[in-house]
Amino acid sequence: MGRFWSYLGGVVINPRRAFNLLLADPKLLTHSLGAVLLIGILYTLTIIGLAVVGADISTPAWIAIPAEDYYFWEIFFAMPVYFLAWILASGLAQLMSQAFKGRGTFEGTFAVLGFALTIPSFVTWIPETIETLLFLLGVMSPAEWQEIIARPGFWRGFAVAYQFIAVAWYLILFPIAIAAAQKLRWWQAMVVGTLTVAIVGLVILIFIR
Repeated sequence: MGRFWSYLGGVVINPRRAFNLLLADPKLLTHSLGAVLLIGILYTLTIIGLAVVGADISTPAWIAIPAEDYYFWEIFFAMPVYFLAWILASGLAQLMSQAFKGRGTFEGTFAVLGFALTIPSFVTWIPETIETLLFLLGVMSPAEWQEIIARPGFWRGFAVAYQFIAVAWYLILFPIAIAAAQKLRWWQAMVVGTLTVAIVGLVILIFIR
């Protein structure tokens, strides 16, 4: 367990070293599974809170679920979507790396991308969970929060900024992870990582609100 937390922290502080250590660990898949399960469970708990307060989704849904019921149904598919994203990202990265003669295994790519997918998700999970707790405590309603971030000012900027920070972190971590797993040059890893983030991000965007 201690090693798992060291990998989580290591990906934040020194991702290249953390990914290389993970690749040498016999339990690399166990640790990576733990990372994806952690963020999946945490996000599911937050979604439960949003469903309890009856929050509407802030952006239109791409699938045919009424806005007022979306968070209730998302309780059941948020975790599977995270696992689908993990598998899809690993498969895409493995296949695209072959064009650059990548020398890594799918197992290694799968392991490092589990952490690369998890860590930036905390950037969005933390503020959204704080918002949800405020709703549950009755400090403000979801409608009041939507009014606040709709007005020009700090909170509107904040609501946009943390989304961009998360995306930027994905675009940094994915190439580093892929370079470590596939032994690619930095520009090759950038190409593969950026394309992987774009495709997988679209899949997540379809389902997660």
